Amino acid sequence: MNSSRIRKTWLVKMSDDYDWIDLHHHLIPDFYVKALAEEGITELSGVPIPTYNPEECLRDMDKVGIDKAILSIPASGLKIKDNGFFQGLARKTNTYLAEMVKKYPTRFGALASVPLPNIDAAFTELEYAFDELHLDGVVLLSNADGMYLGDPELDEFFAELNKRKAVVFVHPDDPPFADLKKPDVPVVHIEWPFDTTRAVANMVYSGVLDRNPNIKFILPHGGGAVPYLAWRISILEYRQRDKVKKLRSLYDLILRKQGPAAGLKLLKNMYYDTTAVTTPSSLRTLKELLDPSHIVLGTDLGAAPRLMALLVLSDLKSFDGFNEDDLRAIAREGALDLFPRLASV
Repeated sequence: MNSSRIRKTWLVKMSDDYDWIDLHHHLIPDFYVKALAEEGITELSGVPIPTYNPEECLRDMDKVGIDKAILSIPASGLKIKDNGFFQGLARKTNTYLAEMVKKYPTRFGALASVPLPNIDAAFTELEYAFDELHLDGVVLLSNADGMYLGDPELDEFFAELNKRKAVVFVHPDDPPFADLKKPDVPVVHIEWPFDTTRAVANMVYSGVLDRNPNIKFILPHGGGAVPYLAWRISILEYRQRDKVKKLRSLYDLILRKQGPAAGLKLLKNMYYDTTAVTTPSSLRTLKELLDPSHIVLGTDLGAAPRLMALLVLSDLKSFDGFNEDDLRAIAREGALDLFPRLASV
């Protein structure tokens, strides 16, 4: 890590007037780590699984300067084929998160996990998490055992999310070919951002985003490669799996000469968090694509150390492309658009 960035990080005020809301924040209870260890899993995608309890979470939030956090429990990198195990673990973790929100209502919201690729079980858990536990949204992995978001088998599930106007956090997972080890680079560093990109491209190509306009998507890690490849991904809007939109492409690309406007609109309607993408070059790319209210704070606390969260906030505040209004939009406006309940607690 660049030494000047580290020195700058320690100069960040521990509190400010932005009232930051962190949308990428992992809570990892002891029972979750123990349950995975009993199945022989002590790492997620090659990274040792830490425990992270609510007291540690609140301590770090206060020291970093985060007002509220939307909690989720990571499920990426798991190689267990027993779907019954996932159903039981999803129910237990969702119930736990609901208890934490009830205990700390002014600090926490939470996202439900669902046991995909078992679609029937995912429907059951979604209904329970929303209607009984009143969780704030849902985490979907970029792919579930090779089934990518946008797969036709998920059409009814997405229709239900659309009906509920759900917030969907798209967390990356290991791609199906991750075990090939070619190249031999840690999966979380390179393949995870690209797997987010694969999922988004597949949702554009399949028409999922067109058919389900009420779903609000959050993309972690600045959307992976989506902002940089936005033009190429947007072209898929005119060449969807089941139809070719010739007239719309003619209008957008030739008559208006504005590029793939319809596809770009789909991408701009998503929200992109700041986890691990706060160098100036990354932030400029995000700013070129998005309104600041669609850039939201993400720190990966729980999975990443507190220093990384401090670095994210330091980089955002020192970036010369953001003014005070931009920072307030990133700190809260996008989060409150996604989770208006947080404004009243």
